[in-house]
Amino acid sequence: VGMGYTHLQPAEPTTVGYRLAGYGQDLLDDWHALRRVRERLLAKGIKGAVGTSASYAQLLEPTGVTPAQLEAWVMAELGLDAFPVATQVYPRRQDWQVLTALAGLALSVYRLAFDLRLLQSPPFGELSEPFGARQVGSSAMPFKRNPINAENIDSLARYVATLPRVAWDNAAHNLLERTLDDSGNRRTILPEAFLASDELVRRTHRVVKGLRVHGEAVSRNLATYGVFAATERLLMELVRAGADRQAMHECIREHAMAAWQRLWAGEPNPLAGQLAADEQVTRYLPTEQILALLDARGHVGDAPQRARRMAEIIRQQLSDS
Repeated sequence: VGMGYTHLQPAEPTTVGYRLAGYGQDLLDDWHALRRVRERLLAKGIKGAVGTSASYAQLLEPTGVTPAQLEAWVMAELGLDAFPVATQVYPRRQDWQVLTALAGLALSVYRLAFDLRLLQSPPFGELSEPFGARQVGSSAMPFKRNPINAENIDSLARYVATLPRVAWDNAAHNLLERTLDDSGNRRTILPEAFLASDELVRRTHRVVKGLRVHGEAVSRNLATYGVFAATERLLMELVRAGADRQAMHECIREHAMAAWQRLWAGEPNPLAGQLAADEQVTRYLPTEQILALLDARGHVGDAPQRARRMAEIIRQQLSDS
């Protein structure tokens, strides 16, 4: 159990597994998206200069074979299906669809790596990527443990994310039956998109396989900030015991603001002790119950069950493929 953050500020507790399950859910969706794109890939076919098959119809006239039959034979040999309608080229929209799926994958691993960069910085210190025994973090600062794998993932992912726009322009600017607006850059964006995506997957796999969870740091951050989140539970129980909600809200708020001042001064979070000693609070609940309610470790709802269920879904869907 660790601290969850919204707006990069402590919010409510979550679990490491639930956070990881969110990344897994995104990647599973990318896997399905890539499969759908692959299953729907079509070839131009055999349709001639502008897609009408006119020259093939004339060429094949003495044989009794139609252009459609010729196309079907050729495509069968290639193991491909053809677009029913194409011009001199297949619709370049297909390139955009392929690169959009790859950009979706890049998005998912980018977010995972970006969060990892934050969480392995010393103020958090909860996770760390693999770091070799003889790896040098900085030529100038021997103590550094720079997150180079996560940074490289984000760098490559940002590049892949730019490519669908190029493919969009290619498809949109391909006037009438064909122009060369797409010709030059297609020779680079398609192979580079796959090469970069392949490296993203390889590097992400390496990071996840060697990922270290620092339980003490996770617990430390929860102990520091979790009590703030647990005040919601305390407030509900105080109201249930007959206290005025607005009065208790103000009481808790004042203590919380004072606790922040102590934290900023480098002191431990005093909020639980302050509330457990406040007569406005103990008038309705005993000290033991107050302290128990302010223990945020159990305030994670059904996150563990949802994380396990997500893992089961991923295993099942991958095994069924």
